[in-house]
Amino acid sequence: MSEPASKESAAFLRLLSVSTFVIGLGISSGIYFVPIQAEILGASYIEIGVLGFVRALPYAFLPALVGHFLAGVNKARLYLISPIMAIIFYTVVSLVKSVPAIIAAQLLIGLAFVFYWPVGETMVAASSTVQNRVRAFALYSISWNAGYLLGPSIGGYVAENFGIYAAFWLSIIILAAAIPMVLSLKQPTVLEQKDLDEKGGGKISLRKLVPFYSMLVIQSMVYATLLVIFPNYAWNFGISEFYVGTIFTVFSIARLLSFLVVGKMFRSQPRFAFTMTSVFFAIPMLLIAYFPSLVVFYIAVAMYAATLSYFTSLLFNALTRNVPAERYGFVVGLYEGIFGFGFAFGPLLAGYVSETVGLRESFLLQAVMAAAMSCVAIASGAEKRSNKG
Repeated sequence: MSEPASKESAAFLRLLSVSTFVIGLGISSGIYFVPIQAEILGASYIEIGVLGFVRALPYAFLPALVGHFLAGVNKARLYLISPIMAIIFYTVVSLVKSVPAIIAAQLLIGLAFVFYWPVGETMVAASSTVQNRVRAFALYSISWNAGYLLGPSIGGYVAENFGIYAAFWLSIIILAAAIPMVLSLKQPTVLEQKDLDEKGGGKISLRKLVPFYSMLVIQSMVYATLLVIFPNYAWNFGISEFYVGTIFTVFSIARLLSFLVVGKMFRSQPRFAFTMTSVFFAIPMLLIAYFPSLVVFYIAVAMYAATLSYFTSLLFNALTRNVPAERYGFVVGLYEGIFGFGFAFGPLLAGYVSETVGLRESFLLQAVMAAAMSCVAIASGAEKRSNKG
C-alpha cells in the first residue's frame, strides 16, 4: 500500500472507530432495559424469551448474505443503516405500550446489529493491511466496547431517576449524533479496490469449520441468556435499574481489559484453550444461579466477559487461519449469522425454562451447555490443524 493510501486508510479507520464508539454508546444506553420494561407491561418469561428470539432473527440470516452479495457496494453507506434502524427502534419502544408491539420492534434493533458489527468488521479488514490488521481490529474492538462500557451505567442512571423511557430517548439523541460522523466516512481507495477483487471468490472447506461453528452456537445461546434474561433475573432480586446497568459496565470493562492480554494465553494449544473456555463459561452461570447478589453478579459477568474475549479471538483465528483473504467477508458473515442463530434460540429456551421450571434452573441449563462445549473442543482436532499451520 502506498503512503497516501496508507494515510487515507488510517484516517478512515480513526473516524470509523469514533463513529463505532458513539453508535455503541447509543445502542447500549437503553438496550438492557427493554426486557425490564416488557416485564413491567406484563410480559411472561416466555414472552421475554421470544423478545430475544425476534431480536436475533435478522442476525441469524442476514450477515452471511450481506457479506456474500454486497461486494462492490459502498460499505460506509451500508453502515449508516445501523444508527438509523436503532433510532427507529427506540422511537417505537418508547411510544408503544403493549408487549406484542415491543416484541415486534425487536426486528428493528436486530437489523441495526446486522449493519453494525458485520459491516464494521468487514470495513476494518478490507481497509487494513496484513501488517496492521491486528492493531486495526484492536482499535475497532476497543471503540465499540468502550461505548458498551459507558452506555449501560449512563442509561441505568437515567432510567432509575427519570424512568426507562427517558433512557430510550437518550439513546435516540446519541444515535442521532452518530449519523453525521458516518456520513463523513469516505471509503478509501484500497477498500474500493478490494471490493472489486472480492467478486472473484475463493473456495472454503466448511466441513473443517463445523466444530468451531458448533461451539459458537452453544456459546451464543449462553451469551444471549445473559443479555436478555439476566437483567430481569437481577431486577427480581431487588437490583435497581442503575445497578443492573453497572453490572453490564463491569462486563464491558472486563472484556476491554482482557483484549490486552488475550494473545498471551494458551496460544500454542488451541484444543486445551477451547476446553478451558467452556469451563470458564460454565462457572459464572453457576455463580449466578446459586449465589444471587450484586457482588457475585459483578464477579460472574467479569469472568464471563474475559473468557468471551479470549474465546472470540481464538475462534476467529481458527476460522480464518486457512481461508482465502478474498473470502473473509463471507466467513465473517457466516460467523455472525451462526452467532445470531444461537442468539435467537438461547433466550427462547431460557425463557421457557424460566417460566415452566424456574429462573435459577435456566442458568443451570446454561452452565451445562457451556460445559458441553468441552466435548466439541476435544473432538475438533484444533490441535492437529494448528500444528500443521
